[in-house]
Amino acid sequence: MRRNVPLTVFAALVLVAGMAGCSGRTYVVNEDMSLDGAKKLAQDLELEIVQSLPPELVTNVEQQDEGALLPCSRDGARQWAGGLTATIVGNAPPEEVIGVIADSFVGREHFNISRREDQGDSIVTVRGPDQAVWVVRYIRPRAELDIDSGSPCIRLPDGVWPGGSY
Repeated sequence: MRRNVPLTVFAALVLVAGMAGCSGRTYVVNEDMSLDGAKKLAQDLELEIVQSLPPELVTNVEQQDEGALLPCSRDGARQWAGGLTATIVGNAPPEEVIGVIADSFVGREHFNISRREDQGDSIVTVRGPDQAVWVVRYIRPRAELDIDSGSPCIRLPDGVWPGGSY
């Protein structure tokens, strides 16, 4: 079940970043975080999200090795965007998947969550520091958990092309 980050995910994350610039909110770029550190933080939380579920509920976890570098500020800062997919065993109801994930973030400092439904799928969005975001979608008919992530907003090191994959 290996996948590439779909164009719609890129478009959604770019739209969110663009709307943030128009909203009057000031976003902080983490000037101290490296690109490797940002990618690691995003990927580590993807795995933590999956590990918040009972192990017997999850199989076939596939994390993307590479992601894209998306704009997250008007002055050229970027965020690493990647993803993970996993198979959910046993036709679990949404509350046993998305509910458990959402509950695992309740009360955690520097994180907030929101839940919604979209086209019949249950979704939880986890927002972290410096514009980091993880959108977790449970697609029950396909028995699939899909996590799209965006790291904290950072500066790219010299020599890294923002249009490439990393």
